[in-house]
Amino acid sequence: MPDLDGGHYFLTVLAPVRMDTMIDPVTGRSRSHRQVLAQDLSLLQTGRQTAASPPSDRPSPFAANTLNHLARFVVIDGPAFNGRVSGDALVDRTRGVDPLAPQPVDALATPYLLFAAEVDARENGPTTLRGYTDVLWATMNHEVRTVFGHCKGFDGVDSAAAFNAFIQARRVETTMPFNDYRADDLTFAGDASPLGAVKTAAAVAWRLVTGQAAKPSPATPGSDLPSVLKALFLQWHFTRFAIEAQGLGDAALHARFGAFLAAVRPEEPTPTQPPGEVFAPAAEWAR
Repeated sequence: MPDLDGGHYFLTVLAPVRMDTMIDPVTGRSRSHRQVLAQDLSLLQTGRQTAASPPSDRPSPFAANTLNHLARFVVIDGPAFNGRVSGDALVDRTRGVDPLAPQPVDALATPYLLFAAEVDARENGPTTLRGYTDVLWATMNHEVRTVFGHCKGFDGVDSAAAFNAFIQARRVETTMPFNDYRADDLTFAGDASPLGAVKTAAAVAWRLVTGQAAKPSPATPGSDLPSVLKALFLQWHFTRFAIEAQGLGDAALHARFGAFLAAVRPEEPTPTQPPGEVFAPAAEWAR
């Protein structure tokens, strides 16, 4: 189930960072693209993601659309070092192996920018990724140009189509996606009797496992970002309602709950939680 699973598209991009130098637009001095890229990433707005975030924090540029469940940039300078390749100490001693002699260490010829995103999608194919990159180009064009401008091959990217081609060329298949929503009913058709299961298990097990593994899980209803945001909004305000409704009589509780439903409108898309924010907008009901 590469890239698409459970109604979400899992995008993984590895873009090599340019190794030449550039003139810093702020200081006017020569700096490496790697240095300026790290600085630009550190200055990206993250929005009010925690209760401790200042009220004046500007929202993340990824919050300008309602497709992103998660988006992350990481600069990879080199592969992790897992330690020396160990062997049998006695055998190494008889062979004259020096345990202090350096061993080969993996290295990258250039740093890489990792871009990983989980976005709403209902079908896999070129149009799915194209739709997402078009949205990024339209809603956070400045940030896209700033960040990916430090990567090789971004020169000349001046349109949504060119940006999609840039991403497509550097996309890595996501073979192990993390999906925190799952369908309510994941069952397989077949003979449910014990005898039937025994007879068919050996013949179909491998085909069933490999066939099902190649298919994406079905989309879970309500797992798209607007539905999740609405659920968070309702959770936030229902907690308030449950606290204030303690001790009310039946008639008063019924009236208060009706006023609550009229204020939060559970079946309607608004009011709702803004993307990229930890706080729900205000909602008031008659008391």
